[in-house]
Amino acid sequence: DGGRWESRWLTKRLDCQLHDALAFASRALPGWCAQLPRMFPFLFSLDSRRGLLDCCAFGSSHALYRFQEDKIAHYRAKQAEHWRVAQQRLARAREQQDIDGISRASDDLDDIERRIYSKRIGAIASDLARVSRDKILEHAQRLMEYHAASKHLLEVQFHGEDGFGSGVTQNFYEAVSVALQRRAVSQKRRLWITDGHDAEHRADPEGPFKYLVNAEGLYPQPLPADTPGEAAAEVEGQFRFIGRLFGKACRDKFTLPLPLHPHFFVVLSGLREEESEELQYQSLELLRSFGRGREEIPAIEEWTSMDLLRAYAAIWDEVEARSAGQGPAVRQAVVAEVRAREFMGSRLNRTFECSLGEFLETSGAAFVDHLSGAPLCEGGAQRDLTVDLLGEYIELTATLWFDTGVRRQMEAFRAGINDVFPFSGLQIFKPAEMELLLCGERRIEWDKESLEQHIKLVGNEQGARYNKKDVAVQLLLDELVEMPNVERAKFLDFVTACPRLPPGGLASLSIEIAPESRSKYPRTRTCSNLMWLPGYTTQGELRECLRAALANAKEGGFHEYNEPVVVRPQPGAAEGGPSGRDR
Repeated sequence: DGGRWESRWLTKRLDCQLHDALAFASRALPGWCAQLPRMFPFLFSLDSRRGLLDCCAFGSSHALYRFQEDKIAHYRAKQAEHWRVAQQRLARAREQQDIDGISRASDDLDDIERRIYSKRIGAIASDLARVSRDKILEHAQRLMEYHAASKHLLEVQFHGEDGFGSGVTQNFYEAVSVALQRRAVSQKRRLWITDGHDAEHRADPEGPFKYLVNAEGLYPQPLPADTPGEAAAEVEGQFRFIGRLFGKACRDKFTLPLPLHPHFFVVLSGLREEESEELQYQSLELLRSFGRGREEIPAIEEWTSMDLLRAYAAIWDEVEARSAGQGPAVRQAVVAEVRAREFMGSRLNRTFECSLGEFLETSGAAFVDHLSGAPLCEGGAQRDLTVDLLGEYIELTATLWFDTGVRRQMEAFRAGINDVFPFSGLQIFKPAEMELLLCGERRIEWDKESLEQHIKLVGNEQGARYNKKDVAVQLLLDELVEMPNVERAKFLDFVTACPRLPPGGLASLSIEIAPESRSKYPRTRTCSNLMWLPGYTTQGELRECLRAALANAKEGGFHEYNEPVVVRPQPGAAEGGPSGRDR
C-alpha cells in the first residue's frame, strides 16, 4: 500500500528542491533527489515523482519551459477576473459604438497581456510537421525517425486542413493510436493479440470489427523462438516506433490514447537481462488474470485463447491446492475427478456440456501455443496435452506470453522511449502509474460535484457568460453524469481532441464553457478546451444536439465559423480521428 508508506516530510523536501529552478536547470539537485525515488518510489507522492520526471528527464530547456508555463498559468488565473471585466466592457463599448470606451477597454486588455508576457523567460524551440490523414501511419513513422532525437517541441498540421496548435497536435496522436488499433494493420505488422473476431472482419473488412477491441487493452502478439530474423526485426521496428510516439507525447505534454493492457506495463517494468524464478512466478501470476473469467464471457460470443488458458490455470491451481502435502494416490484421484468434471459450461460459459478430458481429447490439444500454433517445447506438436500435464503446459505458455515471446518487443519499445528521453526516468513509477502517465486514465470517472468544481464558465465574444445555476449548464452536467464510459470518451474527444483523461484527471484539463448564440449545436475549440453551449431548456433537446455534434466530430468537425451540415449519429458508425481544428 503506497499511501501507507508515503512520507509527507520527504515529499515536501523533494517539492522544495524542484521549485529551485537554478538547481534543476544546472543539474545541481542533491543526489538523493534522484536516488531515493528510484529505489523507494512508495515514499513519495505521485505528483512529486511526476514533477521530478519533468525536471530531470527531458533536459534543461523542457524543465525550464514547464516551470515557466506553470508560473504563467498561476498568474493568468489570478488575472482572470480582470480579463473578464475588460472583455465585457469592450463588448458593451462595441455595441454602443463608443470609440473612447473601445480604446480604453482594448488598452486594459493589452496591459493584462503585457503583464502576463513579462513573466516569460523565453520560448522553447518548436518544429512544424505536416502529415496526411490518409497515410497517417507511414507519415508518423517517418516523422518519428527524423524527429525522435530532437529536443524541440513537435507541432503537427494536417494536409488540406487549416487547423493548428496544441489541439491539432493532440489530434495527431489520437489519429495514430486509432490507426494502430485497426485489425488489418495489426495482422499485417504482427502487433497485437487478436480479440477473436478475425473471421467476422474477413467477411466485412469495413464493418463493426474493423478495430481490435480487447476488453482490458492491447497486448503484443508473442513471437515464437523460431521466428525468422527479418520478420522479428520488422516487428521490433514497429514497437520502437510506438515507443518513440509515447516518448514524444509524454515529453511534449500530450497523451497517446493507445489502450495498452495493464500487463504490458508490468512486463515492461519487470524486464530483466536473464531468466529467473521471480520472472517465472510473475509470468504465472499474469496468466491467471489474463483473459476473462466465466462471468465475463457472454454466452453468444466465442471464447478466446486467453480465456481458455485462464480456465486451465484456475483448474491447475485447484489440483495443486487439493493435493498439496498428499501422496501420489491422492493427486491422481484429484486429477481423475477434474478430468471427468464438466468444463465448457462451468469455465467458458457455453450452453453445452463437455468434460475437460473430452475437450482435450476431441480438440487434439498438444504442447503448442494457442495463439501462433508454434511448439512450446521440442516435439511439442506430437506431444498430447492431458490433465496431469496442464501445469507444465501453463508454465511454458506463461513464459512465452510474458517473457521470451515478448522480450524483443519490450526491448524495442524501451529503445524507442530512450530515443526521446532516458527510460530510466520512468522507473520511479509503478506499472499502473506508468500506464496513467503514458496512456491517460483508463476509466473516465466524474460526478456532478467534480464537474462543477473543474469546468470553468467563461464569456463568449459578446461578453455573455453562464453561471452554475443556469438551466443549460445544469442540463449539461446531468447529461455528462449519466453518460456511460464510451460516451464520456466521445465528449472528451470532441472538446479536447483526446478520448482519455490526462494524468491529473479532470482537474488538469480546464474545460471551459461559454454561451453559443449562432447555432443550436455545440461547437468547440480544441486548442483551448473550450465549448460553446447553446441555451437549451430541455434534457431531450440537449441530448439530441450534443449527440449530433459528437457524431459530426468524427466526420470532420464543427468549424468555428461555419454552420455545419449535421451528420446524425448512426448505429455502428465507422470510427476515425476527429478534426483538430475548431469544430
